[in-house]
Amino acid sequence: MKIQIRRGLFETNSSSVHSLVMVSGNDFEKWKNGELVYDRMRDKLIPVTDEEYLEWKKENEEEEPEWYDYLTFDEFFDYDTLEYETFINSFTTESGEEVKAFGYYGRG
Repeated sequence: MKIQIRRGLFETNSSSVHSLVMVSGNDFEKWKNGELVYDRMRDKLIPVTDEEYLEWKKENEEEEPEWYDYLTFDEFFDYDTLEYETFINSFTTESGEEVKAFGYYGRG
């Protein structure tokens, strides 16, 4: 039996996972150079000097964490770490600013 909850919307009970982040080209380069890390909970890039990140890093320095709350550029695009497909796209705005879009997708 099907029950319509919202009109004009297709819903499934799937366990798919998606993430989309858009950042300036400059911030993307800072991430590649190790100045920023990807915060999975806030779905954005943050400085490596962020207090929450430093506390998490200290708690996990002796052994590899079970769950990665923060990812370096290399960790994000390493399938073994994230276990999802990843992507990177870029475009240039009319004013000439480069924007990078990246993320992951797959089954959770």
